[in-house]
Amino acid sequence: MTFIDNLGIELDVLILVTVAVFYTGIWVWWGLRKQDPKEANASLRGGGAVLGLLGGFLLLLGLWGEFTWPLPASYNMLFYDPTVLAGIILVGFAVSLWFKIPSHLIGIIAFVSGWGVIYYGARAYLLGLTNEPLDTFAMYLAFGALAVLSMPVTLFVDWYVTRSQTLGASAAPSYPKMWNYVLGLFLLFAVLAGAASILMGFNTVWSHLAKAP
Repeated sequence: MTFIDNLGIELDVLILVTVAVFYTGIWVWWGLRKQDPKEANASLRGGGAVLGLLGGFLLLLGLWGEFTWPLPASYNMLFYDPTVLAGIILVGFAVSLWFKIPSHLIGIIAFVSGWGVIYYGARAYLLGLTNEPLDTFAMYLAFGALAVLSMPVTLFVDWYVTRSQTLGASAAPSYPKMWNYVLGLFLLFAVLAGAASILMGFNTVWSHLAKAP
């Protein structure tokens, strides 16, 4: 199979995912803070649609890589296995919002997958599989942690955001302040994952551009 270098577009989409997660999270939180569940739900569904679109692209890209095996040896597993998992999680979350089913069912898949992604990153670092092993590990660690934290965040979505659809326009359900720390940590890792993807891009994509196959 001919080597096809799609690292750039994959990193670009991952950066867009982190931007969409952070932006959506801020607007959902702001809607709840204003006691406006309608705005919070609208922001959630809009963000979910964007994440579903980006996730669909990642899923197709990952499945293509899994079936065609375009990279040298184990690099296909290192890059395309997490890509497929990310696509499944994002598309699944969008579908759960569309059909109004509990999103924590996707959250548990994200929780388990996140630990797997962290493990892939750690093994890649220990084996020195890339030219930038520390950057790779940082990116996998950040995205893995983001996926792990998706479990409590999806519970929050089910209990305090989507449930408000059955309440009055000014009757957003209150929640313990401890959830603000969970949400804040989740959004922090979204920022860290985006920053790690940008760093990975600066350190690797330019070298790929300089040495076209």
